[in-house]
Amino acid sequence: MPLTLPKIPRLEKFCFCMDVHTGVKSCTLSLIILWIIYALGALFGNNASTGNSIWAVIWCVANVAAYVLVILAMRKSNKMFIIPAVIISVFNVIVGIIQAIIAFASLWIISAIIILIIVGITAYYTLGLKTVYDDISSATAAAAEPTAEPPADMKSVNKELNQILNV
Repeated sequence: MPLTLPKIPRLEKFCFCMDVHTGVKSCTLSLIILWIIYALGALFGNNASTGNSIWAVIWCVANVAAYVLVILAMRKSNKMFIIPAVIISVFNVIVGIIQAIIAFASLWIISAIIILIIVGITAYYTLGLKTVYDDISSATAAAAEPTAEPPADMKSVNKELNQILNV
């Protein structure tokens, strides 16, 4: 018997109170603001080394760019713009879990708990992104399906062309 992977869950509501598209858009804007704040902290904070600050700024810019693409994807119904945010979000979850393990091992319990909360929110957001991706895919496929009947105004054009050609 072949091994089948479980399906990725589909969200019906975002945060139990919003439709998925509105929730993903709101969460995306919040994440953009948080990553900008993080970049400013990395640039102007005095606790980090130069190399760490440069890496943090590069990662923040990548996150902000990916999340801006999500907003564009939702406005233009282009599902391909969602893929970078999904990849970055999955990476953020994996790195967050590693950071939480290191924080627990270093006995930074509060930091580890905060990191795990952020990981959970990011994982939930990733499910929202997947749902929006699927919705855009199905909307694009439905729009691309040809109809059997031409529109009513095309029927009249076809009729007139047939009359002209038969004359």
